[in-house]
Amino acid sequence: MTISNYITLSRLLMLPFIVYFLLQNQRITAFIIMSISLVSDTVDGYLARKLHQESETGKFLDPLCDKVSLTVILVTLLLINSIPLWGFVIIVMRDILITIGSFFLFKYKSMVFKSNIMGKITGFILGAIIMAFTINLQQLGNILLYISIPAIIGSFIIYLIRYINAMKGEK
Repeated sequence: MTISNYITLSRLLMLPFIVYFLLQNQRITAFIIMSISLVSDTVDGYLARKLHQESETGKFLDPLCDKVSLTVILVTLLLINSIPLWGFVIIVMRDILITIGSFFLFKYKSMVFKSNIMGKITGFILGAIIMAFTINLQQLGNILLYISIPAIIGSFIIYLIRYINAMKGEK
């Protein structure tokens, strides 16, 4: 375990607090904790590279924490009627499919993909969507959802191509 991995795990520790404050309609508090979590997501990767502590554990743990956090927060936003069902379904289905693909890639090829630029752009947009719905900016959240569709589809297609090539033994 490295310092970066501990920072990554701290995001999971923040998750119950985010959910609690959303359910209590204390959206600003939830927003603040989410902001800290998003900053820590950037910091852990930066520190791993800077301190030369990139690890297989971190490569696996970071996207897993991202996907768990994203899904739990989206479910909570759906439960409190803050995000439209269609947006929830699109985002969560993409992440479920990528997670299943990652599982098989790791199981059969012992590989973990690093995030690419399209994945980072999509992640940024998804973070903005969640933040907008968290502080009840419904119109902005909906606009961002529509804007995110090409990024979600594009990042999924890129992941799928990488996955197929890796399973065939190509780079």
